[in-house]
Amino acid sequence: MITTINNKHKKLNVPNLRFPEFEGEWEESTIGEMFDLYSGNTPSRLNKEHFKGTVNWISSGELKEHYLSSSKEQISEEAAKNLKLLPVGTFVIAIYGLEAEGVRGTGSITQEPSTISQACMSFIPKGVIENEFLYSWYKKHGNVIGIRYAQGTKQQNLSYDILEKFRIAYPNTKEQEKLNKFISLLDKRIATQNKIIEDLKKLKSAIIEIEYTPNTKNTSPIGDVIEQISKRNKNNAIQNVLSVSNRQGFIKQSDQFENRNVASEDTSNYKIVEQNDFAFNPARINVGSIARLTTFEKGIVSPMYVCFRTQENVAPEYIDYFFESKHFYCEIQKRLEGSVRQCLSFEGLCNIPLSLPSFEIQQRIGKRIFTLGQKIKMETDLLELLNKQKQYLLRQMFI
Repeated sequence: MITTINNKHKKLNVPNLRFPEFEGEWEESTIGEMFDLYSGNTPSRLNKEHFKGTVNWISSGELKEHYLSSSKEQISEEAAKNLKLLPVGTFVIAIYGLEAEGVRGTGSITQEPSTISQACMSFIPKGVIENEFLYSWYKKHGNVIGIRYAQGTKQQNLSYDILEKFRIAYPNTKEQEKLNKFISLLDKRIATQNKIIEDLKKLKSAIIEIEYTPNTKNTSPIGDVIEQISKRNKNNAIQNVLSVSNRQGFIKQSDQFENRNVASEDTSNYKIVEQNDFAFNPARINVGSIARLTTFEKGIVSPMYVCFRTQENVAPEYIDYFFESKHFYCEIQKRLEGSVRQCLSFEGLCNIPLSLPSFEIQQRIGKRIFTLGQKIKMETDLLELLNKQKQYLLRQMFI
């Protein structure tokens, strides 16, 4: 791709980065002048038969990808009679519940005739602006629009009256087509990268399930190979306060709580953990809050955590990946205690059966899964770079 930087024309109504064969200022109109806007609706949920059909009924949470073919729920043709059937190629955005994670600024283009829920708004072009161009424009501006203009206290929403008044700058049809094709290629590359990561994660999960499916002849309680530790931080000697996240494992407590220090000023009763030690939150282990310390040499955790380490004949990485298995999760459910908040005690953990091969095989399994995990991280980092590249180009190539 060859582009030019419009440093000499900063006062003109043109983007910073542009294909060199195009020149002249872009036009400008309001969204309402260029598009017919339609919000959706919901068939009566009292009639379950309405949700047994073949017509797409799109909800706001599905608008994450560039193109949307089939929706999670399909409604009957009878139910669709009371809703507007949108043609293929309609741009749809989320307008309700924008405070929810990942909802604000989302939009997709339909690839099949579809209806939409009341949490969505659709745009059908009246004239020269194509939906593909609107998609890219909204990818640049949608998040800011949601932050600045969404209304509501408990739930942040956008309305027709707000959206129709926004001004949109646009080039001629040929320049739109080239921009649309370029952004589409970027999105296809990002979608491919997402698929690579998804497949690698599936492979990792499959390997874990194969390696950790219990063999009744060679299982023993995990308590036979781990020991509880409870060394305290006397004299507040260690200041590195850690928490266990269900997604990131051990992290600094200030990172988990957005730079707020929730630890007590006196941490002498906090537990010391060293590299390859484990810790878990008894009340959150059922959502994955258990981890091995690998990113720090040493730290301290709240007294509420249960801490332990493996014995010398067990590879800590082998135990670590066991905690990601479905078998471990199922065994947890059998041992949770409590009525209001269910917890897993250290004794409950110790009773969970574990298949334990030789030390050499443990290391080999651990290394194999670790290498796959590193590959997933590398591909995830690349995905982040691709998304940043797209955001940069949207900022530079659209007004």
